[in-house]
Amino acid sequence: MTKKILISVSYYSPHISGLTHSIKNLSVLLSGSGYQLTILTTQHDKKLPQKMRDAHIAIHRVPYLFKIHKGFFIPKFLTTAFSLLQKNDHVIIVLPQFEGVIVALLAKLLGKKITTLYICEVTLSENVITKFFELLLRLSHLVTVTLSQNIVTLTQDFAKNNTLLAKRIDRITAILPVIVKPLVTQKAQAFFRNRLPGKKVVIGFIGRVSSEKGIEYLLHAIPMLQKEFGDNFIIVLAGSLGVGESSYIQEVISLISRYKKYIIWLQKLEDDELGAFYQSLDVLVLPSVNTTEAFGMVQVEAMLLGVPVVASNLPGVRVPIQKTSMGEIVPLRNSEVLSQAIIRVIMHKKEYMKKSYEVRSFFDHKKILQQWEKLLG
Repeated sequence: MTKKILISVSYYSPHISGLTHSIKNLSVLLSGSGYQLTILTTQHDKKLPQKMRDAHIAIHRVPYLFKIHKGFFIPKFLTTAFSLLQKNDHVIIVLPQFEGVIVALLAKLLGKKITTLYICEVTLSENVITKFFELLLRLSHLVTVTLSQNIVTLTQDFAKNNTLLAKRIDRITAILPVIVKPLVTQKAQAFFRNRLPGKKVVIGFIGRVSSEKGIEYLLHAIPMLQKEFGDNFIIVLAGSLGVGESSYIQEVISLISRYKKYIIWLQKLEDDELGAFYQSLDVLVLPSVNTTEAFGMVQVEAMLLGVPVVASNLPGVRVPIQKTSMGEIVPLRNSEVLSQAIIRVIMHKKEYMKKSYEVRSFFDHKKILQQWEKLLG
C-alpha cells in the first residue's frame, strides 16, 4: 500500500531559496521512491495556481489575506490543513513555519504521525515588534517539536548548538539535504561570458538580499581585496530581494553604488542559469551572520562544480567545508579575515578543489533516501 505523505512548508517552488530547493528535491526523491506526496504551502505569489500537480506531486497553495513582516495571515489554512491531513498517513512539518503548530495540533487530533524537519532558527531585527513575532514563532516551534514523533535536522552540529533542539538531542535524526548538481547550459555560459570581464578573479555570492546573509561584510572587504588584486577582480552578486528588509536592502544598495567598479549585481537567476554562474567563479562566499542560515545549500552546489567556498563559522553552515575541505571557515562579521580567506583560497585554488564524485559521496541521495524511509516506513 502506497504511503501518503503531507509536507507542510511556508514556501515552495517556484519560490527561490536554498530551503525551498531542498524541499522540492526531497519531495521528488520521495515521490520517485513510491511515496504519494502532497505539499501544503502558501500562495506567496498571487499568480500561482492554488492547486496543481508537478512531477506527480500534488501542490496546494493557500491564499493569504495580508503579509506580516516575513509571514502571512492565512484564514483558510486551518480548514485546508484539516482536509489534507484526513487524506494522508504522515505529515512532515518544515520549520521555520508559524502555521506548523496548527498542522501539528490537527495531526495529533486526527492521530497522524508527525515528523518535524527543523531547518533553521529565524533571527529577526532588534526591534520590539519583530522580536515579539520571533518569540511567537519560537513558541510555535516548541509546541510543534513537542508533538512530533520524529525530529529531523540537517546536521547534528546545528542541533547541538540550538537551545530548543539540544535538550532533545537523543530524539534527533540528522539527515543532510537533497542537493542536485546544477546543469550547465550553453545559453547560460554565453550569458556569463558576455557579462563578466575576462582574465579577472571572479568572487561570487548567491542568496536573498537579507540581513542574515551578511552581504555588507563581503562588500566592506573590497578595499582589502583591491590591495591584493588591484582592479583585476569582480564580485558577482546574485539573488532576489528579501521580504521585510527595506532598510537592509538600502544599506546594500548604497555599498553597491560606492564600490560599483568592482560589482556586478545580477539579482534573480533562473534554475538553468545556476550552473554557469557557479562555473564562472573562482570562489563562492557565504558571509552569513546568524542562525537563520543553518546550512547554505548553495555552497554544496558550487562544490559539485569544483568551486571552493569561504563560509561563516556558524553551526551547520561550516559542515560542508568540514566534510569536503573545499574551502575556508571564517569568524562572523569580520571583513578583514574574510578578505584574507578569499585571497588564500584564490591563490591556492587547486589545493581546495575536489572532483565532483568525491563531493557527491558526502551528499549521496541513496543514503539520504534510506534515512527518510526508515523514519517514514
